[in-house]
Amino acid sequence: MTGKVARRAPLRTLLAWACVWALAALAPGAQAAVKVGPPGVVTGQTHVQGASVTLLGSVNPRGAATTYFFQYGATVAYGKQTTPAALPAGTASVKVGQAAPGILPGWHYRLVASNSFGPSKPGKDRTFTPSTTRRSKFNLTKPQLATVYGSSLTLSGTLTGAGNAARKIVLQESPYPFLTEFATVGLPLVTGPTGAFSFRVPRLAMTTQYRVSTLDPRPVYSSVITVDAAYRVTLKVKSSSRKGIVRLYGTVTPAAVGAKVSFQLRKKVRPGKTEKTEERTTRFATQFSTKVKRGTSTISRFSAIVKVLRGGTYQARVDPSKKGPFVAGTSSAVLLHSASK
Repeated sequence: MTGKVARRAPLRTLLAWACVWALAALAPGAQAAVKVGPPGVVTGQTHVQGASVTLLGSVNPRGAATTYFFQYGATVAYGKQTTPAALPAGTASVKVGQAAPGILPGWHYRLVASNSFGPSKPGKDRTFTPSTTRRSKFNLTKPQLATVYGSSLTLSGTLTGAGNAARKIVLQESPYPFLTEFATVGLPLVTGPTGAFSFRVPRLAMTTQYRVSTLDPRPVYSSVITVDAAYRVTLKVKSSSRKGIVRLYGTVTPAAVGAKVSFQLRKKVRPGKTEKTEERTTRFATQFSTKVKRGTSTISRFSAIVKVLRGGTYQARVDPSKKGPFVAGTSSAVLLHSASK
């Protein structure tokens, strides 16, 4: 009897292990599932041979027959596309390439695809730069802060590479929403002995994209930078006969009816313990708010009667009600006294 039990024990053990293996195979995440759905795309570089330009990229069909093509044009609105091509169902990325007739240096392009599950997320936008022009390169510096509406700004940078000195260049712009082709602004300049240059824009009318281009048969383009235009905000104070009760009012240009106005108190905050410096940093905390309610085609106004509980330096910040050609703007500071003083 003992011998029979001993002979059966290994069989039971094998069956038990077989059940464990089967359950493990059915468990979620036990093995990588094949991902199916809309295709995945990656926009690649370009290949130039003579006058022919081929746009490159890769497509993952993700389990279904897929159609793909490249969009290209002078702006991110594109406007042109290559002839659609097909890929069979699969789950691996496939390298693709298509000719782009008429594409010019500085033009934008990206790869898109679709299958029975839906369209892909568009590939990253890229700019066509022929390899023959990559020997020279622009470094264009973007302003750190937004520029107040109507103010002037200076865009500076350098052109590097062979022949960067005494090179004729121009500044080009495309205003918000950046769907128009880049147009030249002002007169051409000539780079300095080290390739340095500086363009002055006399008046910023709205958030705008800029780039710099050489005036060559096959021009070199800088990367595109976006300069934000901020609302121009004024803030004034009118005291009342009651201590601490004031009227805060001002203007917003251009008109921004419906935009939020925050009245903010300047506060000094000591850096964290991990900071080596003991200097205090400054931030603003909202104490009151209202909305821009009245306006014309060029200017709007706001007004609020408030009780000042915390005295100090205040500013008015205007935030746009939705994304558009202007970003938040702030006023100059005013001093308010609290009702307790």
